[in-house]
Amino acid sequence: MEISARILNRVSLPTINRHMLGGGVLASVLLLSGLGVMVFGDPNAGQRHYVMAIDTPINHAQAPLSGHLRADNGHGQASPIVNAAGRHNEPRLGGVEDPGAAHKGVGAPTHVAANAPQPATGLSEPGPGGVLPIIAADGRRPADVYARPFSLPANAPAIALVVGGLGLKSATTQAAIDDLPPEVTLSFVPYTQDLQGWINKARAAGHEVMVELPMEPFDYPKNDPGPQTLLASVSSAENTRRLEWLLSRAWGYFAVTNYMGSKFTSSESALAPVLRQLRQRGVDFIYDGEARRSSLRTVADAEHLRWTIADRIIDTEPSASAIDDQLLHLEAIAIQNGAALGVGFSWPITMDRLGIWTKTINEKGYVLAPASAVLSIRRGSASVEKPAAHESQMVAKSGH
Repeated sequence: MEISARILNRVSLPTINRHMLGGGVLASVLLLSGLGVMVFGDPNAGQRHYVMAIDTPINHAQAPLSGHLRADNGHGQASPIVNAAGRHNEPRLGGVEDPGAAHKGVGAPTHVAANAPQPATGLSEPGPGGVLPIIAADGRRPADVYARPFSLPANAPAIALVVGGLGLKSATTQAAIDDLPPEVTLSFVPYTQDLQGWINKARAAGHEVMVELPMEPFDYPKNDPGPQTLLASVSSAENTRRLEWLLSRAWGYFAVTNYMGSKFTSSESALAPVLRQLRQRGVDFIYDGEARRSSLRTVADAEHLRWTIADRIIDTEPSASAIDDQLLHLEAIAIQNGAALGVGFSWPITMDRLGIWTKTINEKGYVLAPASAVLSIRRGSASVEKPAAHESQMVAKSGH
C-alpha cells in the first residue's frame, strides 16, 4: 500500500548523525494529504532547516522517494542554496566504462541508456532493486574497484571528508559534485530518484561514493529513517531482504554508511548478519559514530569486515565558527595519528566552509584524501608514495 510520509529530523547533540533523515510520521498528515514532506532539522528552533516535498507517494516495500529540497530559515522562508559552478577534470574511477554518459539524463526517471556506464565485470548479480554487489571470481572486491585511486605522499598527514544526505535536492547535489574537490567522498540517500544517474555523475567527476543504510534509532518509530529501515526487532531474514533492496538501488559505491541507527548498532544479534553480508559482498563500512553505545566494533571485527569510524561530525552545530573548529580538530588528529576522517551533511554552510578550507589544506602540510584511503591506512593496506632518492639519502645522513 502506498502512503505519503512526513519525516522530521533533528540534529541536537554531537553524538547525533548529522545526515539523519529520520523523524516522526504524523498520522494527521497521512490522512489528509497525498503529498509527504520531509524536514531536515537544525537542533535550534528558528534555525535553518531543510524541507523536502515528496513528489511521489512512498511504497514502503518498493518505491524510492523522489522530490526536491529547499533551504528554509525556520519561518517558512526559502534561503539561497549554494550554486553549482565549474567542473573538475579528473581521471575516471575504476569500473566506469563510459563516464561521459553519466552526464546525460540525471534527474530524469531511471532508465538504462545504450551507452550508460555498466558495473565492472564480475562484480554484480541481479537484485530486487537492480544489481547487488558481489566479490568477483578472481577476488576483486567492489570496495577496491570502486574506490578512488590514491597514493598517500610519504610523511603527509591525510584528512578525508564525507559529505552526506545527497541526491534528494538537485541543486545541492550538483553543487557537491561540482564545487567540492574530487577527493571528497559523497554519500547518497538510498531513496533518491535516479540514484544511479547521480552516482554515475559523481564518479565521472572523480568522487568516490557511498550509499546510506537507514538503521533503527532508539526512538523509532517516532524518529523514522524511512522505508526498508534495518530494525533490531525483526528477523535476520527480513533485515537481509531489506539490505538487499538497499544495496541493489545502485552500483558503483565502495562502501555504505549508517543513516541513524543508535538502537540497531547497539544490538549484536541484529548487526552481525548485516555486517556479514557486507563482508561477503565485498563492501566496506564507514560508521559516523553517532551512537555511544554501539556494538559495531565488536561485531565488525568478529565478522572480519573492513570498516572504520569517523573522528568528527563536523556540523552538529551548523555554523561557520563551529565547523571551522571541527576542521581544526581533524587537523590535530591527522598530525597525531597520521590520518583523520570527518563527516558532514550537505548543508550550504557546510559546503561553503569545506570549499574554503580545502583550498588551504596543502599549504598547511596536509593532504586531502578520499575516505577509502583513510580506511586503508587504518587497516594497514594503504599505498604510500616512496620518497625520492635524494630525500632518502638525506634522511639516512641525518640519522632519522
